[in-house]
Amino acid sequence: MNAGPAGAGSAGAASAGAASAGGGSPGDSPAVEPFRLSGADFTALARGGGGSALRVLRLARRSRTLLMIRSIASAPEARPAYELLCEAHRANPDAVARVLDHPSVGVWATRTAAGRGRAGELAFTAAAAAVRAGVPVDLGFPPAEVVELPSLGVVVGPGLRHEPLPEVALGPAVLQVDLWAGGGVPDGLPVDTAPDLPRLREQVGAAWELLARDHPAVAAEVAEVVAVLTPMPPPPSGTSSATVADAYGCVFLSPAPDAEAVAVTLAHEVQHSKLAALMDLFALVEPDRRELFYAPWREDPRPAAGLLHGTYAHLGVAGFWRDRPGAAARVEYARWRSAALTAAETLLDSGALTPIGVRFTAEVAAVLRAWCAEPLPAAALAEAEAEAAAHRGRWEAARSG
Repeated sequence: MNAGPAGAGSAGAASAGAASAGGGSPGDSPAVEPFRLSGADFTALARGGGGSALRVLRLARRSRTLLMIRSIASAPEARPAYELLCEAHRANPDAVARVLDHPSVGVWATRTAAGRGRAGELAFTAAAAAVRAGVPVDLGFPPAEVVELPSLGVVVGPGLRHEPLPEVALGPAVLQVDLWAGGGVPDGLPVDTAPDLPRLREQVGAAWELLARDHPAVAAEVAEVVAVLTPMPPPPSGTSSATVADAYGCVFLSPAPDAEAVAVTLAHEVQHSKLAALMDLFALVEPDRRELFYAPWREDPRPAAGLLHGTYAHLGVAGFWRDRPGAAARVEYARWRSAALTAAETLLDSGALTPIGVRFTAEVAAVLRAWCAEPLPAAALAEAEAEAAAHRGRWEAARSG
């Protein structure tokens, strides 16, 4: 599904191949058509925003999931579920879209299309879609320790009692809290299976109020991109958060000390989500490059794709602190604008980016260079530089030791 920039006659637009999600149904087998981003939308994404491009990314990700489900449906054990999914789509396309957009469906479809899952588990997705569409479910389920219906919750006990997913209000939107009871979370990513839901609701609600009041553009992006929260247990120190490339729309996060910490976490992780979806459509990094690079926010060296992800995420972090008041925010802004620019310039000099990847990263760097030219108090600059030097020193000591 990767493609380069469109020709000169496209007014600077960029195109990428993916099945159109705008028409037809799963059973209609619509032709593979290109999604298109205007030059302005591509630039807006590269400069840290997105606007109308975010809807294109969401539809493209849904199309990716649908293409994989179609390939899975060729297995005999998946065919009845696929037929039910088609029936549900004919009855209520919006209901089916909500299920297809659920992060766990993207993870399952990716894993199964690659031969690492059970095709018969399409029954769980089809059943959820049918329930939402108001279509009767007459379908056998494969054996499973937990029957999880994406976007609906779990079915437990001999009486098949339904336990819906908890919800968290996010301004005009409602996020689901998914503990991934049916599995699918990558190894090494811990999930808090007994979270403090009142605390989570309080923290996320306060973070949303902060974003809506002080960072309306970020708030709009979070509301558009994030649909699911998954609690993580508290780490030994600080806070933890993550996104999974195949789980578009889900943010994993641990408890945080205050609303500001949750807000910057959301600003950080929504950047990762946007870039993951964009990289479905465009090859930004040359394949098969094995170089590893220093990342000013990690203790381990990163491949080019990982460094690009971190750079884009920290563009969002720097932008968040740029708009915050107080001395501590000035230090954070100084630290992360410089760190992200260093990483962007490393990528631009590396030869590891494709031509469109250079175009993307050059826009990132242009924003960061302008920010790095903005005056800040000498004390904030000195503290940020000391933190950066200490991090680099630890990294070099670990490599030499």
